[in-house]
Amino acid sequence: MKKALLSVAVMLLVSAPIWAQDAKPNLTGTWTLDTSKSDFGGMPGPDSVVNVIDHKDPQLKITSTQKSQQQGEVTNTRMLTTDGKENTNTMRTMMGDQPVKSTTKWNGKTLTNAFTLDIQGNTIGINEVWAVSDDGKMLTVTRAISTGQGDVTQKFVFNKNP
Repeated sequence: MKKALLSVAVMLLVSAPIWAQDAKPNLTGTWTLDTSKSDFGGMPGPDSVVNVIDHKDPQLKITSTQKSQQQGEVTNTRMLTTDGKENTNTMRTMMGDQPVKSTTKWNGKTLTNAFTLDIQGNTIGINEVWAVSDDGKMLTVTRAISTGQGDVTQKFVFNKNP
């Protein structure tokens, strides 16, 4: 009986890391853009971006402050859900406030976010994939942008503030 219990305990300990591999990361924290590791796809990049995220799955609140020479400093807050239901937020852009419809859902350990913007009659589709490093200290957001004038892929690398 003791051997059987010991065998079960060992099996659980050995298989625990396998279960943990499927765990979805918690994105809560303050994330600062590392411009040296990011790739803006030939477009002018921001001078800085800081995302403050409050994540209580399926609720995801993202307050983003971005500084650039084109726009100055702009802060937006998005309320998303990770259950794939459509969310609507208002985002400040160079063209003023814009309604943004998005759907966000988990795909394993990565978070996908698809949204559209309509700027001066032009629809812009954006698909993002958010991936957190195994140590939880880096967030990479890969963004595919589709416009009537062509497509662009960007990579934003954020470091988690201690």
